[in-house]
Amino acid sequence: MVGSNVFQNSSPGFQILWNGSLRPRILAASADNMGLSNGRRRFKDPHHATKDDTMNMKKRSKKRKRTVGPAAAAATFPELPEEIVMEILARLPVKSLLRFKSVCRGWRAIISEPSFIRTQLQCSASRRQQEPSILISPHFRHDRPTKFSTHISFYQWEQGASSLARIMDAKDFPVGHKFRLISHYTHCDGLVLAPTLTKLYLFNPATREAITAGAGSFYRSPSIDPPVSMGMEVLTVGEPGARWRETAVDPPHPITRWRTALAVNGGYLFWYMDRRRYPDDAPRGLLRFSLRDEAFAVTRLPESMDPTLDENVLPDVLQGELCVVQALPDKAGVLIWTMSSSSMDNDDVHLDDGPWELRYCICVNALCHPLGVLPDGGGILLWANRSVHRYDFSARKLAGVVCNLDRIRYQGGRPARWKSVVDFTLMPYTESLIRLCDPF
Repeated sequence: MVGSNVFQNSSPGFQILWNGSLRPRILAASADNMGLSNGRRRFKDPHHATKDDTMNMKKRSKKRKRTVGPAAAAATFPELPEEIVMEILARLPVKSLLRFKSVCRGWRAIISEPSFIRTQLQCSASRRQQEPSILISPHFRHDRPTKFSTHISFYQWEQGASSLARIMDAKDFPVGHKFRLISHYTHCDGLVLAPTLTKLYLFNPATREAITAGAGSFYRSPSIDPPVSMGMEVLTVGEPGARWRETAVDPPHPITRWRTALAVNGGYLFWYMDRRRYPDDAPRGLLRFSLRDEAFAVTRLPESMDPTLDENVLPDVLQGELCVVQALPDKAGVLIWTMSSSSMDNDDVHLDDGPWELRYCICVNALCHPLGVLPDGGGILLWANRSVHRYDFSARKLAGVVCNLDRIRYQGGRPARWKSVVDFTLMPYTESLIRLCDPF
């Protein structure tokens, strides 16, 4: 049987009582229990206290300790319902929740429950709508035959916080993991996928877990020219003995090389099709793959979007919604089209034509990645090259650089390898408790 425990926080007046059940009790201690009273209390100088004074102080101290014991507190104050406890825990950072799992079996059961993990993810995503968080991953050059270093690290940076980028996770992969090529990272529900030429690496930076999966056999030929047939394989993470399996239908159209799919709404993957190399085989749109029925379809680009500017189109994800960024000619600005996540709750046919909405018209002179919209009309964060800029909607111009990736402070400092940084990957970030099996 697990005994009772009392946890006292740093703020006087509150206690947490846990009695081994799933419902920890949050108690408010009385003023007398905290050693206070309505009147003014006089304290004697301990150097001039008599023996009787010292004995009286010890007696009063023992009485106070007995008064706030677990049994007395449990009999006086009611316990919080389990639903309220879950609501409180769901709003805490993942780092704190991982520590709280070791407090007792009751809290561990709550935090490990799939329904709680989903609730925590929803709370985290909602919070990031108001407080955008960015995940930074530097890429390092390495000597041949490996072009890139096998060290992968993640830092978290938040708008409005200090200029410090907080370390989330860092791993050095052993010999045999050669990074001759690193494709674009993609992210979904707090997980980050880092594809290389030979393997796939899946991370949860918040829990510091990672798994490695060998590439499937969907490259049916190492040749690129002439065009070859490319299949599609699926690996379900978390299933016992999971293996790559080929889908019943191949992708009907060629996709852009080295462009990782965008994960949207937890149920769809989107690729930008390669119309430049294969104009006759790729329609004007995004190739869509449904995880529900593993079927392919095409989501057409907005009809009002100028087709002559398709070379300057960048698909992306903004605040959980699919978006398309288009650069106007003569550096006249950038248009951002979005597709509401609610529209993806309907049937797949509904997604063939959108519906797209022209959300933002931004006066910048280059294609950029939108990272997050600031609350109360504070603008939008844009990533270009090695800087994050804030665009002011009211002034219709860039308000300045809010994060210079080469100059901000990184937690733990910059080791010698930072001299060989060749590029950075940035992405919006939401903390998640989702567990990965077989951690690296």
